[in-house]
Amino acid sequence: MRIVWHYSATDEPRTFDVSYRFRGLAVAHDDVVDVNLRVWGDQWPAGLGALRATMRLPRATSLGPSYRVWGSPAWVHGVVERTPEATLLRAIEIPSHQFVELRTVFPRSLLASTAGTQVRRGQGLPGIVAEELGSQRSFEHDRKQIDDAKRHIGRTILYLLLLGLGPALALVLVVWWFFGRERKTGYDREYEQEPPAASEPALVPPLLREQKEPGSNEFTATLFDLIRRGRYKSEPATTPRPVWGGLRHEEVADLEVTEGDRSVQLADFEEPVADVVDAVLDGGGGRLSQFRDRIEDDRKENSERFTSFKDRVEKAIDARGWFVGTGSRILAAGIVLFGVAGVLLLWIGVEGFRSAAPRWWSDVVTSALGVCGIANAIVLIAAAAKAPLWRRRSRTGEAEAERWEAFRRYLTDFPRLQEA
Repeated sequence: MRIVWHYSATDEPRTFDVSYRFRGLAVAHDDVVDVNLRVWGDQWPAGLGALRATMRLPRATSLGPSYRVWGSPAWVHGVVERTPEATLLRAIEIPSHQFVELRTVFPRSLLASTAGTQVRRGQGLPGIVAEELGSQRSFEHDRKQIDDAKRHIGRTILYLLLLGLGPALALVLVVWWFFGRERKTGYDREYEQEPPAASEPALVPPLLREQKEPGSNEFTATLFDLIRRGRYKSEPATTPRPVWGGLRHEEVADLEVTEGDRSVQLADFEEPVADVVDAVLDGGGGRLSQFRDRIEDDRKENSERFTSFKDRVEKAIDARGWFVGTGSRILAAGIVLFGVAGVLLLWIGVEGFRSAAPRWWSDVVTSALGVCGIANAIVLIAAAAKAPLWRRRSRTGEAEAERWEAFRRYLTDFPRLQEA
C-alpha cells in the first residue's frame, strides 16, 4: 500500500506519526504467538544511520523461555532487548536496499482473543527456534568459508586456476589427440631428389605449415612460377642502390620482368597474381625491385586482389581434401557450453549478490564458477584460432607433405651431400 500526504512547511522540522493496523501478521500456535515484522524495508535507495523499533506486548509477562526476541538478518549491526512490557531493536549503519526484521514470540495466553491472527494448530516454538538457529548457523558458515578462502589465498587462486583453465585445457588436449595429431603414413625415405608432385607453389607451404591461409611468400612464389612457365619473361639486370646515406651507389642483382605468353593457362588462384603483375607492368616492363612501390601506389585495388588470392588458395586446398577439421565442432560446442553457462552463472550470482553478507554458495561460488566458465570459453576461443590443435592433414595430405619435406631436406642438405 502506498500512502501519500501533502503539507506545507518552509524552514521548520515537522514530525508525522503514521498509524496503521496489520491483520493476519501474528501467527497464533497452541503454545506461542509469532510476530515477525519487517520494520525496515529493502526498497529504500538510501542507507539508514540508526534504527529503533519497539513492539509492545498485549500485557506484561515474565522473561520466561516462551518469550523470545530476534533481530534479523544476522549480518545487520544491531542488538535486541526484551522487557516485561515490550521488545526493542536497535540497529546502525543499515545499507541501502537492506531490510531489518524484528521477530517476537510470546505466550499465547497473553492474547485475550485470536481475532485478526493466523491460527495454526500444534506447538510452534521448537520450529521457530530451529529456524532462527539455522539462519544464524548459515550466516556463520558462509562467513567462515569466505574468511577461510581469504586466509588461504594461494589455495583459492590455485582452485580458481584449475577450474578456470583445467576443463578447457583438458578438452583441447582430447581434441588434439583425436583430431589434431598427425598420423604417419609409413613413408621412410629421407630425401626426394625432385619435386614429388605437380602441386603449385602457392599450395605446398600451407600444406607443410598445416594451415590453409597463404601469405606474401606464396604470392611471390606464384609470380616466379608464372615466369618459369612463360606467362612473364625475365632478364637479368642490375639496379643502383644508394648506400652511406646516398653518398655512394652500388649495383645489385635484379630482374627485368616483361609480359610473356598470355595464352598460358592459369589456375583460378593464380589469376589475381597475374592481375597485380599486369597492373604493375602496364603493358611494358619493370624491375622486380620496384614491384613493391608500384603495388603500394594502388594499395586498395591490389589489397582486394591479394585477398582474392588467399581466398582462392584456401578453396583450392579444400578441394584437394588435404585437411580434416572435425575437432572444430567439438571446440565450438565447448565454447557455447562454457560461455552460456558462465554468463548465466555470473548473472545469477551478481543479480542476487548480498553485498552486506555474501552467501558462500549462491553468491561467491556461483559468481566464481561463472567467471571460470567464461575463462574456459576464452581459452577454447584461443585454441580454436590455432588450427593445428583441432585440424590435421588427411592421409592423402600427410603423404604428400612427407614427400615435400623429404624434397626440402634434400635441397637444404644438397651442398653437404656434394662435399661428401
